[in-house]
Amino acid sequence: MWNNIINTALLGTGKKQLTPADLPADLAPVAEKIMGNKSFDAETQFLHIAAVMLNYRQSGVNPVNNSGVSLAPAPAEEHPYCSTRAIYALQDALDMDLLPLVTYWLEACHNKGRIVVPEYVPVLLDIAVSQKRIRHLAMTVCGKRGQWLSSMNPDWQFPFAVSNEDRWQTGSAEDRRQVLQEIRQSYPGMAREWLQQTWAQENISTRTEFLKIMRINISEEDLSWLESLQEKNQKVKDEIWALLKQVPSSFIVQSYWQILQGAISRGPGQSLHISLQLPLDKRIVDSGIATLSNEKNVSEEAYILFQLMGSVPPSWWESHFNTDKEEVFQLFEKDDLGKRFIPALILAAGRFKDAAWLRLLLQKSTAFYPDVIPLLPAAEQEAYALRLFSNHPQDVINYLSNRTDEWGLEITSEVLRWMARNPYQYTRNFFDKHVLQLPPAITDELEKLAPEEPAYQATWRNTSEHIRKLLSCKVEISNAFK
Repeated sequence: MWNNIINTALLGTGKKQLTPADLPADLAPVAEKIMGNKSFDAETQFLHIAAVMLNYRQSGVNPVNNSGVSLAPAPAEEHPYCSTRAIYALQDALDMDLLPLVTYWLEACHNKGRIVVPEYVPVLLDIAVSQKRIRHLAMTVCGKRGQWLSSMNPDWQFPFAVSNEDRWQTGSAEDRRQVLQEIRQSYPGMAREWLQQTWAQENISTRTEFLKIMRINISEEDLSWLESLQEKNQKVKDEIWALLKQVPSSFIVQSYWQILQGAISRGPGQSLHISLQLPLDKRIVDSGIATLSNEKNVSEEAYILFQLMGSVPPSWWESHFNTDKEEVFQLFEKDDLGKRFIPALILAAGRFKDAAWLRLLLQKSTAFYPDVIPLLPAAEQEAYALRLFSNHPQDVINYLSNRTDEWGLEITSEVLRWMARNPYQYTRNFFDKHVLQLPPAITDELEKLAPEEPAYQATWRNTSEHIRKLLSCKVEISNAFK
């Protein structure tokens, strides 16, 4: 009977019309009354009958009763349920439809050793269908009831391996990527061994992605395997070179240093002697050292030297010049050509994770280097970002956006004050994505950050109110799991 409705909708009432015989006997009197109403045209009659038919289908169907189907009860839970207060906080996050806050709730619940009450298990599993990154966490928080329910719905049957090794061997591409990243953080040698075992079976795209993860905790222990790889694909080869160039004892970094030792020496007093006649072999070029300058006023030779200096540990210059890092810095800074290579020293300090050198170099820097400052403690990162914020607001905001930890109050105030003067550039959507980075204490400062321009004040008031709601939910989630 429902097929008749669909066919009529597809063909149109001009080609096919419903008759009482097309409908269940129970609906015949209603259909005759609708069709007998001469004030309705054919389309209106059809829509009325379709509406009646839809309600009939929804309210008049009895569930199948099959006594032969056995259903075991859900197993007992091993962890306690979360509090009522926590459920209210979860509902607030769901009402705002914000994945960051839902994820924050899941993490808090998991870290506290709690599980969600049964009523919310289907809700979280439905979210996990489209959000692969939270599936493992959602299944954990849903407890035994979640595993029991997921067996009855194909959409909820996510891979739920009990160990990282199982996820690595049988998981999806995203599961395997997450596992390798987690293991590389805590057990870098194990991650390398796992990757070695499956390397021959990995495709080009996966090899490239996994090599990027190997940058985490890269060390001399990885050299033997990396230097033994014989890859034909250029993308894979580029990633191997990128890894080798982060290990001081690798043959390529040692090759760079041999060239630099011959090119830069100490002249009389506090002067430098810099030769731009650089002996390059094929391996140097193959490793990614570009031979054509990308800047109009920089020669090819100077550009090559800049890249080489950015690819060796800055501390090696202390031994080369037989002095400390402060004097090395002065040598480069006081030389007309040498001071042009100070940015290369900054990049090298970041590449080889030399916080002492980086701290020294950034004290004098007027450029913003977001890729290297994560090497410093958060407070020092923010002090550096604050110093340069007025000249590099967009760069600083991008750097903060890529951080996962909570921002400090001082830099948050400065950033929001700037955003208040640019309200159409940073809308509610930005704060929805970055609510976890905003410190709750900023709530008390929002009114003080209002722009002076009258045209922007109403927009900022609305944005401020939205920020308050976001932070209120974040605080409530934190308090619910204390």
